[in-house]
Amino acid sequence: MKPLKGKSSGKSLFPPMALIHVDGHSEVKNRDRSNPFEAEAIVKWLLENRDRIVERYANGKEYVQIEDMVGIITPFVGQKKKLWHLLKKAGFDCNRMKVGTVHALQGAERPVILFSMVYGPEDAATMFFDRGPNMLNVAVSRAKDSFLEFAHKEILQKNKTAPSGLLGAYLQEI
Repeated sequence: MKPLKGKSSGKSLFPPMALIHVDGHSEVKNRDRSNPFEAEAIVKWLLENRDRIVERYANGKEYVQIEDMVGIITPFVGQKKKLWHLLKKAGFDCNRMKVGTVHALQGAERPVILFSMVYGPEDAATMFFDRGPNMLNVAVSRAKDSFLEFAHKEILQKNKTAPSGLLGAYLQEI
């Protein structure tokens, strides 16, 4: 896994690849994995950065509302459901915003992609996307300007050769 994005468009508000540390853990209910700490952190971050994102990217054509400018990717349907609930509660148009699993967002690009990894430090040995680079590659490639990963930094062990470790080596912590 190696980022090949080239130079930034110059419009980016955030680093091309960054980690936003979330101190939390995942939970499993009815075989659905989610991380309420990450979901809440993402919604809070969106509310705090909404005006800046819209001001920077709004062009009256392709990008009109924040929902056109930001996509949220997660490996788990349970996390997607949790995000939808919190986003709707915060006033976001979930029918317009791309929120879903990596598979559901294949081909959908946005200037800013938020990635909710979901796993906590207690799950580090069981991360299914470490079996191969494809899933994380697709997630990273959906971002036109910035890929921001919301995760517990302990699960991105930079010295590992696993996909999550390789990705962690490129992420700037903010």
